[in-house]
Parts: sequence; C-alpha cells; structure tokens
Amino acid sequence: MRDSDPEGCYTMTDRNSLLKKVPVLLYHHIQPGGFNTVSPELFEKHMNYLKKEGYVGVTFRQILFDSNLPDKPVVITFDDGYEAIYRYALPILEKAGFMAVVFMLAGYIGKKNSWDLSLEPRSVRHLNWEELINLNRKGWEIASHAMSHKPLTVMTPEKIQWEIEMSGNLLEEFLNVKTTGFAYPFGRYNIAVKNAVKRAGYHYACGALKRHQLPESEFQLVRIPVYRFDSVHSIRRKLFYPEIPRLEYLKLKLISGLSRLTPLYQKLKVES
Repeated sequence: MRDSDPEGCYTMTDRNSLLKKVPVLLYHHIQPGGFNTVSPELFEKHMNYLKKEGYVGVTFRQILFDSNLPDKPVVITFDDGYEAIYRYALPILEKAGFMAVVFMLAGYIGKKNSWDLSLEPRSVRHLNWEELINLNRKGWEIASHAMSHKPLTVMTPEKIQWEIEMSGNLLEEFLNVKTTGFAYPFGRYNIAVKNAVKRAGYHYACGALKRHQLPESEFQLVRIPVYRFDSVHSIRRKLFYPEIPRLEYLKLKLISGLSRLTPLYQKLKVES
C-alpha cells in the first residue's frame, strides 16, 4: 500500500487519542424488511436525533487529517458494503449533512452475498465500483473489510497478509485514495492479525465490542452495533460508550454472537 498520507500530515498523537474516544455506530443493512436490517425510516430517525443533539457525522480520515473538526463528531459506519447503503442511507445522510464510512468487502464488489449465512429473505448485492467511486467523490471514506469475510485468526500468516493487503490495494487502485482503515471480519483479531494490519500501512482498525474500556490502541477501535429494534433512546444509550448500560451491552453481545454461525456455514459450504 502507498505510504503517502491522503490529505497531508498532522501531529498524530492527539489525533489517535481522539480516534479512540469518538462514538462510532455500526450498521449493516439499511433496507425495508429483513432480520439484520435497520429500516430507512428508523435510520432517518436515528440521524435526525444525532443532528438535533449537535452531532456531526464524520469519517475516520477526517479525524486523522482534517484540521476543522466539529465539536461533537460521531462516525457512522457500514460493514460489508451492501448496495442498499447507496439506495437508502446515502440520501438520508446527505440531508443531514453527514459523511460516513463503508468497510468494503473487497472480494465481493458488485457481487451477491454468497459468503454470508444470511437470515434475509433474499440474497443482496454489494456496492459496485461506480457506486463506490461516487461515494468517495462525495467525501465518504471507503475502508477495507478484507477480501473474503472469513475469520483472519484461523488463517496462515501468508493468507492473513494477502487478505489485508490485497483488499486495501484493490480499493486504492480504483478509488485513487489511500485506504487508511480496516475492520476485522467478525471483529476477531489477535496479535498476528493486528501486526499484519500495521505492516500493510493502515492507520487504524476496528474490532469487537467492549464495555468500560476505551481502546488500547488505534488498531483496536470499538464500534457500537445498531439493530432494527433500536429506538432513538437506544442510540442515546449507545453514545455513552464506554459506559454502556449493562442491559444494552448484554443485548448487543447476544445478538452479535449470532455472527459466529457464519464461519461455520462457510466451512460446511467448502466441505460439501
């Protein structure tokens, strides 16, 4: 990956400290219906609440390199990079004046989500290159979510490095901007995976949910998942991170635990 910074170099100590404190919300599907989705109507209520409370949606890249940050930044992120983000979430975020971050599954650009043990009624398409280029032009950050969405912690060192480097290089080549961020598939990482992300030249990485604990480094950033039954009051509680209420934390851990079924599905699919 290229070594040059995307928008000039600032003193990174304070930036990295801020990076670990800004609240980060994690969405997946934004579309009507489905299990692991947030409806466009509910998503708009969430964004309207954030705007009313004085928050401004920014990207991680802005936090790292922009000299003009708002007083109350919040990072809105989307994992996997589904087409519905472009169709439903983009107009709502533009209306609010917010930017967002897509952690793109680089091996499935423009393809259906055949990798996923989906609980949705139908398969869904990932963003294509035209949509990604347009989001990038609008100021969104397109970050990496690896190539195959398989757990990196069970791979060989060579395969880990390939998944991490190839995904970032692929996005850089087509978007012509440095890929600064990475999200660990399923939030799983270990020392080997984290070191591989650093070697690849990323500035930060996002992992699993924790409570009562700010991230130890910019390569262990925490995001708060948002689901279809999360009201505006739930969003307010999530913004208290890292002091998330206990019941809210247990609810999030229980639901996110269902994602552990996908690696099993992927393994059975290969063996069958």
